[in-house]
Amino acid sequence: MERVRIVLVEPQEPMNVGAVARAMRNFGLSRLYLVKPSPRVGPPWAREAYWLAVHAEEVLDRAVAVESLGEALKGVSFVVATTGRPRELYPAPVVTAREVPAHVLSVKGEVALVFGRETFGLTNEELDLAHLIGTIPTAPEQPSLNLAQAVVVFAYELYQAWLREGSVASKEELADVEALERFFADLGRYVLEIGFTDEHRHPYAMRRLRRIFHKARLSPGEVQLLRGLLHQSRYAVTSSLKKEGTKGKDG
Repeated sequence: MERVRIVLVEPQEPMNVGAVARAMRNFGLSRLYLVKPSPRVGPPWAREAYWLAVHAEEVLDRAVAVESLGEALKGVSFVVATTGRPRELYPAPVVTAREVPAHVLSVKGEVALVFGRETFGLTNEELDLAHLIGTIPTAPEQPSLNLAQAVVVFAYELYQAWLREGSVASKEELADVEALERFFADLGRYVLEIGFTDEHRHPYAMRRLRRIFHKARLSPGEVQLLRGLLHQSRYAVTSSLKKEGTKGKDG
């Protein structure tokens, strides 16, 4: 459980942050990251946060504030982004909170569970960084959950799975977020260069491609191989065009 970090994106309410810290402590989690927290939250963390962090003050004391989600995910190999909002296209496979632990326990390295803003959750661009999308099935009459409630559900499911099988689960090494994003940047440029898509449809095409590659659970070596393939393909196309240009001049 010590390799799992909870990431809150732009939290606005200090009491929510305190309740999250308590929920983390309940289920064996201790690493809290806050991306651009409201000045009302801190740092230094507001006293209202400590009011709700019952017996979890240490989680708040050790919490890390950062300026971007990318910074919060530095060194992370597997990202689970949580959402309760239906989207036209998710960039990664979608599973319920109960299914998330099996994925988390099967990989090596750092893991991040990312929770969005109290008001509207995570943006599409933030979801793009996820290997997996986690959702909590709720009654249609009242589908939304409080931030701390959502953390409780995911933390509980993860802790129960860890108690059952955490020490014996086989671990798969995945490429970290930074390596994947470099690959997706290369791929994004490439699909434009070859005319696979255009600027208008590019975000949609890339979300579909991200989903495919996230399903593949790429290892560090596989990401390196794919980037090499893209670079060599780009070089081959450029060389071919130069040769054609030379022939045309000679003709």
